[in-house]
Amino acid sequence: MTLRSGDIAISGCGSDDPAEDATYVELLAELQHERLQRQELQRQLERKTQSLRQTNASLVSLARQVDRMVRERTEDLDRGRSAAEAENEAKTQFLATMSHEIRTPLNGVLGMASALADTPLGLEQARILDVLRDSGRLLLNIVDDILDLTKIAEGKLTLEQLPTDVVSLTDAVCRQFEPRIRAKGLGFTKLCMNELAKGGVWVHIDPTRFQQVLSNLLSNAIKFTENGAIALTANLKAEKDGLLLLTLSVRDTGVGLSPRQVERLFQPYIQADASVHRNHGGTGLGLAIARQICQRMGGDLTCSSLEGDGSEFRASFRVSPAPAPEQDQAADPAESECAILSSRRWRVLVAEDNRTNRMVLRHMLKEYDLDMIWVQNGKKAVEAWSTQKPDLVLMDVNMPVLDGVSATEQIREREEAEARAPVPIIAVSANALVHQVKAYLEQGMTDHVAKPIRKQRLLQIMAQALSEAQGHDSAPEIGPHP
Repeated sequence: MTLRSGDIAISGCGSDDPAEDATYVELLAELQHERLQRQELQRQLERKTQSLRQTNASLVSLARQVDRMVRERTEDLDRGRSAAEAENEAKTQFLATMSHEIRTPLNGVLGMASALADTPLGLEQARILDVLRDSGRLLLNIVDDILDLTKIAEGKLTLEQLPTDVVSLTDAVCRQFEPRIRAKGLGFTKLCMNELAKGGVWVHIDPTRFQQVLSNLLSNAIKFTENGAIALTANLKAEKDGLLLLTLSVRDTGVGLSPRQVERLFQPYIQADASVHRNHGGTGLGLAIARQICQRMGGDLTCSSLEGDGSEFRASFRVSPAPAPEQDQAADPAESECAILSSRRWRVLVAEDNRTNRMVLRHMLKEYDLDMIWVQNGKKAVEAWSTQKPDLVLMDVNMPVLDGVSATEQIREREEAEARAPVPIIAVSANALVHQVKAYLEQGMTDHVAKPIRKQRLLQIMAQALSEAQGHDSAPEIGPHP
């Protein structure tokens, strides 16, 4: 017999044996079962394949959506970064402009006040002049604080490591503040402990920044103390790594601070008393800058205070020992500068378009017998350099016709072409931001003096530039300019 299942045919031999027939039936049943299983598996595979196709389509769609979102987010971030960069550039430009616009009139105010101080004055006139000068210096300090904070924010606050007699420097700062302390009727004590008690202790430190920190602490103590006393304690201890820990503690009997005020004390632009009826002025920058300076020098600035019971500020610096200089090296720098500037009749070219600034420079340099050449723009400065052959150039930056930077570039190019020795060119400018000064030096200027001009700083830079340019380490040449 023949049994057929789908396309499968099984032929029997037509036997009448019941056992054989039963075997054929069982085989047919098994084949039928396998066929059904294969069909079910095929249907499951088709369903799975369809599901995978759908999942894959969903993933492709999701990937495209994520890619679009990432692209849009990246574009948003790029726009945000560009906007932030533009805003930061605008802020920097605004700060540069405001710094220049404030420093320029301040140079006239403080410069003419200094000139007035050299004339005969009555007692009342002298007192008025003192107020004028103090107010101008206060405004200049505010501008300098803003610049310092900008340097710190940009990571461009540079510190020097110079051999310094910290005891003498501390005494000098205290002498500056003692008249203000006495004027308020306050007591003042200064205690130098351990090695400092002997005096003449030399360490490597930035003397300008050290003085800035101590001045800020003493100024605050005077400002917030109406009765009682101020005490300064200085100490120096050796540390295991061979360095020294220099600490300054300023204690006052002033108004004191609450714990919340102490927490806010070292935040920029934040004052302990920011209310409209506050009793004390200030920008809230000094302590924030002072702490940054201490931390940059390996130390810190901390405060402990009780409201109504005074405050104590503790500034610390990690310094290294420095050998005491030889006697001739320890001479007064001002005497050395005076000797250099007085050693001959130096020819100095001054490029300055502002009449007041020219008057300030004349006053500051009048005690020296200098051959001064005055021009009012960069173009005339280049011409005067070519014909007059000056020993030194004081170059303003913002001038008509040709600015100071462009004039400097032309002079440097012509020096190279004519094989002439480079003349020292000192930028004397109200542009004093870090990136501005850096740009001036990169574009060929020798050094920079910021307006308002500090006379001692100007003389120091001039003497140094002349000494380096003329080989002034040898005996000075006395006599008229060749």
